[in-house]
Amino acid sequence: MFPPLSASLPALARRLPGALATVHRWLGIAGCLLFVMWFGSGLVMSVVGFPALSDAERLHGLGVLDAAQIRVSPTAALQAADVHSFPRRLWLEALPREDGGSEPVWRMAMADGGRHAISARSGARITAIDAARAEAIARAFSDQPGARHVGIVERDQWTVLATLDRQRPFHRIALDDDAGTELYVSARSGEVVRDSTQRERLWNWVGAVPHWFYFTPLREQSALWRQTLLWVSGICCISALSGLLLGVLRLRRRAPLSPFSGWMKLHHLVGLGGGLFVLAWMVSGWLSMSPGDWLRNTPPGNAAMARYTGSVAATFPWPHETQALAPLFAEADWKEVQLYWVRGQARMTLTAGNGFRRSVDMPDLGHPDVTEHHAEAVARALIPDARLAAIERLIHEDAWWYARRDAKELPVWRVKLEDDAETWVHIDALDGRLLGTLDRDARLRRWLFNAPHSFELPALAGRPALRYALLWLAALAGLTLSVSAVAIAARRLTRPRVDR
Repeated sequence: MFPPLSASLPALARRLPGALATVHRWLGIAGCLLFVMWFGSGLVMSVVGFPALSDAERLHGLGVLDAAQIRVSPTAALQAADVHSFPRRLWLEALPREDGGSEPVWRMAMADGGRHAISARSGARITAIDAARAEAIARAFSDQPGARHVGIVERDQWTVLATLDRQRPFHRIALDDDAGTELYVSARSGEVVRDSTQRERLWNWVGAVPHWFYFTPLREQSALWRQTLLWVSGICCISALSGLLLGVLRLRRRAPLSPFSGWMKLHHLVGLGGGLFVLAWMVSGWLSMSPGDWLRNTPPGNAAMARYTGSVAATFPWPHETQALAPLFAEADWKEVQLYWVRGQARMTLTAGNGFRRSVDMPDLGHPDVTEHHAEAVARALIPDARLAAIERLIHEDAWWYARRDAKELPVWRVKLEDDAETWVHIDALDGRLLGTLDRDARLRRWLFNAPHSFELPALAGRPALRYALLWLAALAGLTLSVSAVAIAARRLTRPRVDR
């Protein structure tokens, strides 16, 4: 028979410090170098991010659209691409030619990830871009006449993400500028999908690459990469928790507070001061991988998107005479034209290189009226059975709608619904487009990952210098704790002893 629980509790309490010490000692020995790597690379990442082409950079590099060259309507382009339903995204941009000119191109991104490109001048499908044209695209995009073709890559360290799979392979173009910039141009469509500088490439080898386990042979196998990171970081979370508990148990009530000396004393005291941050930082990083698919934002499904657009046919109203668009195109140096449907209304948004946007209803080119009623109707179309909880118009960023890399669209309607997922719907107040949804899990992720891992707190939103100072202070405490763990582990492995 088992002894009564009340009788076994004192024995368990006596054994707890020893059990925690054993767990923490050997997990610490196994993982101390990982902790050093994570905190050190995290400091690097706060200054130098993973190479990526931002929307602002992409718009700046695109050429100005010429309305006179748009001879193929969007409906004809969809037919030429053999597309039978309206794409998830349909837009127009200029594609440079080898002779120094350019042609407008209809680009389509389908719901299943497929992509198509159709010349808006000739109606021809664009399925291959050779090296000479890739160089011309890079020269026009960067305004660097010395751009030269380096080679074709299927996948390398900076293009390892699965989101780029439909664009592979890539022409790698060196710009020969002072920053050592390289561009990746899709050999299928001619889109510039990535840029990287020599500084980014160098620092990422001690930044994002080790931090996220972004080693190409591992990262290209998404399931294996995810499970590896989950298990390794999960075990390290146990190491951090056991260390924090052990540190509290070993704390003395009077001076000296720590019973240790040397590296052990430093490890103990820094662990008491920064251990809670280390644990929160590790657990939040583990949660960022959405273990068990928890904290994943669930986007609207195909049926919801069909209700939102109000039209799924591969058609779009367009003026019979392109000259009708000339006054609109003359208003600014437009670099992108996006076409979409909102509750059965065809609409077009033009974007200039500086981010300025102009939206019109099609085909009459009238100004859209995106009222509170419209925002509510869009949200109800997405989730018809949900009750409206609240609606507000944002003119400034807040704790939920804020920028990390690209600027966030403003103003924005936020519609809060009382469905099972407690969904919030964000709608562009300029053109009525659905910008995204946030369900309960996504909002919880914002506080369980973004807040503790990157210090993305409302109080620090307008104080970037203070945010970085606090982040660096906490990360340096974690790095000190980790380095002391390495020293302790090395001593134990080379000269075993029993600590006082």
